[in-house]
Amino acid sequence: MTPRPDGTRGILHPAAIPDVFTLDRRPPTPATADLVAVFWQVRWDLPPGVVHESLVLSFPAVNLSVEPDGVWVTGPVSGTYRRPLRGAATVRAVRFRAAGFRRLVEGPVSRLRDRVVPAADLLPVPADLAERVRTAADPQEAQRVLDEWLGGLPRRCASGCEDAEAAVALVEADRTLTRVDRLAERTGYGVRALQRLFTDQVGLPVKLVVRHARLREVAERALTGDVDWAAVAAELGYSDQAHLVRDFTAAVGTPPARYARRSRSSKTAGGRTP
Repeated sequence: MTPRPDGTRGILHPAAIPDVFTLDRRPPTPATADLVAVFWQVRWDLPPGVVHESLVLSFPAVNLSVEPDGVWVTGPVSGTYRRPLRGAATVRAVRFRAAGFRRLVEGPVSRLRDRVVPAADLLPVPADLAERVRTAADPQEAQRVLDEWLGGLPRRCASGCEDAEAAVALVEADRTLTRVDRLAERTGYGVRALQRLFTDQVGLPVKLVVRHARLREVAERALTGDVDWAAVAAELGYSDQAHLVRDFTAAVGTPPARYARRSRSSKTAGGRTP
């Protein structure tokens, strides 16, 4: 199998894979590498009456998904993304690069924040696209269909896309970048100009992008075993351990140490999350 970009990063309680659902993540092809960060597929088949709430600490990006009820654009999420899984379904989708969707549309991506809208409201969606993606024999074929369509769309981003994506990449790579003014210095932007850039291209405030990156890192650390949370708090720029705990609890609903214990016990129990 092709290595999955990002592994399971961002997915809370990843031990639910593959017991509750299966996940396939694939890198973009050259045809859409300027737009797409990753192609992904999620498939689940749950017994009647069973509901699994999928929780994701989202990346700063727009997703386009082909689902049983249509083709949807999910805007950048300002909090923890929650979705109840029930019955049986397959979702095939792309997560765009941080400014990838802005390359395809006019106007700021912030207008899509925390919204789910029909893709046809924003893009010229072929009438047979959903059926072709749904009936594709495997994820590779589904990705080829989406690539063929997305690769042929006109690019509309006038300027700033590369700068926005470089700034987001810095945040993801350098955990010491915990303040907007420091990121502005690193990118050569003024603070207000950087904030305007993120509003237009990424759709989320800079401070929120930084926060989400830290939270994803905390969630990853929680899965590694015994963790010195005071040291992690200092490394990630929190004022103290209590600040880290409050931030993670507000986003996830449980303190990081408890999240770690629950995740480890889920893995031991065969992958089911509480």
